[in-house]
Amino acid sequence: MEPTPLRDIVREVVSIPTAPYLEGGVREYIRSFAEARGLAHEEDAFGNAYVTYRRGRRRRPLVLGAHMDHPALVVAGVDGDRLDLEFRGGIDASYGDGEPLVLHREGEREPHARAVVTSVRADERGRLAGAEATVDGDAGGVAAEDLALWDVPVCRFRGEIVQARACDDLAGAAGILATLDRIVAERPNGHVVGLFTRAEEVGLLGASVAAREKLLPEDALVVAVETSSMAAGRAEQGGGPIVRLGDAMHVFSPRMSQWMTALGGELRGEDEAFRFQRKLMDGGTTEATSYDLYGYETGAACIALGNYHNAGPRGRVRAETVHLGDLEGLVRLFVRMHETVPRYQRYLPALLRRYDVLGREGRKRLRSSARRRAR
Repeated sequence: MEPTPLRDIVREVVSIPTAPYLEGGVREYIRSFAEARGLAHEEDAFGNAYVTYRRGRRRRPLVLGAHMDHPALVVAGVDGDRLDLEFRGGIDASYGDGEPLVLHREGEREPHARAVVTSVRADERGRLAGAEATVDGDAGGVAAEDLALWDVPVCRFRGEIVQARACDDLAGAAGILATLDRIVAERPNGHVVGLFTRAEEVGLLGASVAAREKLLPEDALVVAVETSSMAAGRAEQGGGPIVRLGDAMHVFSPRMSQWMTALGGELRGEDEAFRFQRKLMDGGTTEATSYDLYGYETGAACIALGNYHNAGPRGRVRAETVHLGDLEGLVRLFVRMHETVPRYQRYLPALLRRYDVLGREGRKRLRSSARRRAR
């Protein structure tokens, strides 16, 4: 089968309503995506989803992981037309007051009610903890655990810019699905797993459980996939995918980072239009920290995210943004990683050989220079 255009996969995935613990719509889409392509699909006891491609002789698995949730308000209580809302995720409490909302039941794409935030509550760190809202019209169908999502564009394209309510991390999930889609179309030998985790926005829970319970193959090469804030010049939107070296808490495997960087260089050598970046991206934490701390060979990749967690300019909620070209580059990098898994171990020694040449040359020149100075 022909691969699905990336734009179509992005539109489908980022349009699904989701929140921490309420990722059912995304999980169902991933299941149907896998079944349509003959891919193995399973869920662990904690609701994390796994989509697996395997063909040919046994090969070290490449695991690409993204989370299925996005920060959101969730209905905690209903009193007439008044709603008590809990916020799951992280955004400053200066956001939210007066913002319109659309209410969804878990797994349903169409809203069944609308509301407006009338007041917000902050936690001890000044982040949004919850809110009060008033339903616009009949509140009879509103119930606890409904998703109360910001009423911003669900998904639209402005040239290469994707504006969507939930790019983080549904755009990352779309990139993994697009990678699997292209691999299925070519049917090469190999072993790649798409891992889609839950409740990242409330503490990296799904990834931490998967890592701690050793639910991934012991020899897996793991890549945490994110959309990461480009604020403060951390990265350039449109500058290509980012080989992420670490986050606000941790740095990841040098072998993985070197492999990914070398492959980015190879792709750029083959296509001068291909761009990629190599950055720390320390604006937040990522699931790579969980995998790395529990002993998996772990790297990370991301694309630059605008309006992180829907925090737009001048204190207003806005759609998040990503660059479609950055996501296309990310998919190309992942496909190349899948192709080169058998050669993974060669990339760091190749760098060492380069420095060995420098060391041998430097040994001669520096010794000769030191002798002249001694005279």
